[in-house]
Amino acid sequence: MPELIEVEQYREALDVLCGETVMSVDIPDSAFVRPREAPLEVFDALVGRTLASTSRHGKLLLAHFGTKDDYVVGMRFGMTGRLLIDGVSPIETLEYASGRNDPAWDRAILDVGGHRVAMRDQRRLGSIELDPDTRQLGVEASTLTASALSGICTRRTKAIKAVLLDQALVAGLGNLLVDETLWQAGIDPRRSAGALSGHEIDAVAAQAVATVRTLSARGGSHTGDSFELRHLDATCHRCAGSMSHDTVGGRSTWWCATHQS
Repeated sequence: MPELIEVEQYREALDVLCGETVMSVDIPDSAFVRPREAPLEVFDALVGRTLASTSRHGKLLLAHFGTKDDYVVGMRFGMTGRLLIDGVSPIETLEYASGRNDPAWDRAILDVGGHRVAMRDQRRLGSIELDPDTRQLGVEASTLTASALSGICTRRTKAIKAVLLDQALVAGLGNLLVDETLWQAGIDPRRSAGALSGHEIDAVAAQAVATVRTLSARGGSHTGDSFELRHLDATCHRCAGSMSHDTVGGRSTWWCATHQS
């Protein structure tokens, strides 16, 4: 699924079109628009505007239009969303999507300087929004500090995995990145966030940043060292312990029963 690494790849692909002008906007799936009551006509204001810059906060891709950053389009990609430019995406397939590549799944299409920019989403869990409120998102995961994570975890009884997945607290991490981070840090994903020691919080914050950096260089959230251990017959590479599986924070979760404590 697209986590912050994949969305950053989408941003880089879109950024190439900066300086180009929006020729048309087509949103064939009105249910893809947020907020749901927003009329499709609000996106007509983009026509004639220049794509000035791109940015990202967590899993939210932001396209800035106009000479004074007049309009900002927020793109969310859910579990199966991809960004395609002229039919090509930086990511060929996603872990939880089918192998099909059906243009019927194009939920929003912008013509930017003659280039077709499409949000293709099989499961329709993504969205497009004009001027999204980024204040609803937590701290950016790629620059997460121990101080910020300590403040987030204080007095929270939820499992540390659930806290890291909560986009209102930490923006950008998804299921694979969180499992890899906690596996590398040696922390049981079921542990109460508020019960972690200062040393453990330091380890989780540092490992989150390191995991994002390492897996970005490798090419995706699915390239973690623990990814191939996501089955019950697996033996942990770090300690030869057995892998465990359960649902934590509403997500399928894998961890080593030996070295993650």
